[in-house]
Amino acid sequence: MTKVKICGLSRPEDIEAVNAYGADYAGFVFFEKSKRNVGYEKAEKLLRQLKKNPNIQSVAVCVSPSKEEVKRLNDMGFDLIQIHGTIPADCQSDGGLALWQAVNIAGSSDVNAEELFVQAPNISGYVVDGAEYGSGKTFGWEAEEKIFVFPEKLKRENRQFVLAGGLNIENVQNGICMLHPDVVDVSSGVERNGVKDTDLIRKFITAVKQC
Repeated sequence: MTKVKICGLSRPEDIEAVNAYGADYAGFVFFEKSKRNVGYEKAEKLLRQLKKNPNIQSVAVCVSPSKEEVKRLNDMGFDLIQIHGTIPADCQSDGGLALWQAVNIAGSSDVNAEELFVQAPNISGYVVDGAEYGSGKTFGWEAEEKIFVFPEKLKRENRQFVLAGGLNIENVQNGICMLHPDVVDVSSGVERNGVKDTDLIRKFITAVKQC
């Protein structure tokens, strides 16, 4: 069954919602340019609240972090660290880290896409997102006639395929049927007026579980 990651959590109410409706992953953004940036102090409080539910894995989302930043997030107790942009070389060989690499592509037929996937032993999954991080847009999979080949490749390598970018309650079931991701990752698709909406979170998770 496809799992669900709700990303961009920033309030106690958000944690209550993912706990109540059965999300599998909870994402916290550490990127100052993002409107969903949570910061270390607030994240620690929310993480304590989240950890009361052992069934949800916490994910720290960052952009081209230094190895010191990665270590700090790891020391905070995050289960996974999702990295957009450059992954520090030292972190790629650190057996104590569990990483997801975010890959931004322009479409399922992007001939250069495969080159973007970093091959490192501690990268357990790839978050395949649209061309621009945080845009709320898909990479065009719903309009593509060409088969998206990366999911099968990732499964052969025992890596998780995380589908991200532009997902919402209207298209997530179609995305699952077409691409068979291990995890679907949503942020803006469960928001109203720029904040997480409890009812949309419930509907999104329900839609995924019905697949």
